[in-house]
Amino acid sequence: MDFTIRAAMPEDCKDISRMIMELATHEKIPDQVKITQRDLEQDGFSRNPFFQCIIAEVPEQHRTKEGKGIGKALMSKVAQLGLAAGCNQLSFTVLNWNKPSMDFYLSQGCWDITSDSGYHCMRCEGAALESLAEGNPKK
Repeated sequence: MDFTIRAAMPEDCKDISRMIMELATHEKIPDQVKITQRDLEQDGFSRNPFFQCIIAEVPEQHRTKEGKGIGKALMSKVAQLGLAAGCNQLSFTVLNWNKPSMDFYLSQGCWDITSDSGYHCMRCEGAALESLAEGNPKK
């Protein structure tokens, strides 16, 4: 398959926002998406960005639903960028029912820390986050 990987630009934020919503819909959690195109533009392309983003571009004549090799190429690029920035690990979040994605990550050399080490991913948001910030965590 013919494709290129490049750094995202502010004008990509509309498509990035759309893909975030498509993923959330696939994962059956579209109501949890709070980030907007404007948030992406501000948070990713300001003087001190909160995130970096890469884009896989496929010429129109080569586009298919399968995307053979794109996922591996994107993971490889993320690993390259991480190592160059001094990172020593990557973490991925996968829903427990998404076996194809879990199998893909395992095939790339990842391991399941939840089942192997007993770690769980914990989250604090909304009112609980505000209470925590005020020094009064909810119990």
